[in-house]
Amino acid sequence: MKKKLLTLLFASMLIFAVPCTSFAAYGNTISLSAQGNRSDLIYIKRPKSHSASTSDKTYTISAVGASGTKVKVYKYVPSDGICKLIKSETTIGASGLYSTVVDLTSDSNTFVVCAESGSDSQLVKIQISKVKKSTIDKLKNVTVNVLNFIK
Repeated sequence: MKKKLLTLLFASMLIFAVPCTSFAAYGNTISLSAQGNRSDLIYIKRPKSHSASTSDKTYTISAVGASGTKVKVYKYVPSDGICKLIKSETTIGASGLYSTVVDLTSDSNTFVVCAESGSDSQLVKIQISKVKKSTIDKLKNVTVNVLNFIK
């Protein structure tokens, strides 16, 4: 009788444990050339073109995706030749919105946003360039006179 009860208990534990297993394919580091098997888990809203420039020390990356999608952010470290995890796993809630602030530690920053849902994954590479304030000030001071182009 005890043997049947233990077998039944073990079988029920397996039935409930299998759906809870995670298929996380990405750990604390990934290759910059890594690719997912889907392209529709998340949609990056900011930056719009997967690249941007700013003079700020930080940048907000935002995306939309299905509720329950897990998102991580990695930063490429050129000296190591790999991407390291900088934002741990966050699950997109009922609103479908995801947003995170990343530090811009160099002039050229490459990030990889990793979205996972079950056994599916999507990786999006984002390039953020940090420009000096003086460069932006110079660009703001440039004026274009239409008459100069007509003559």
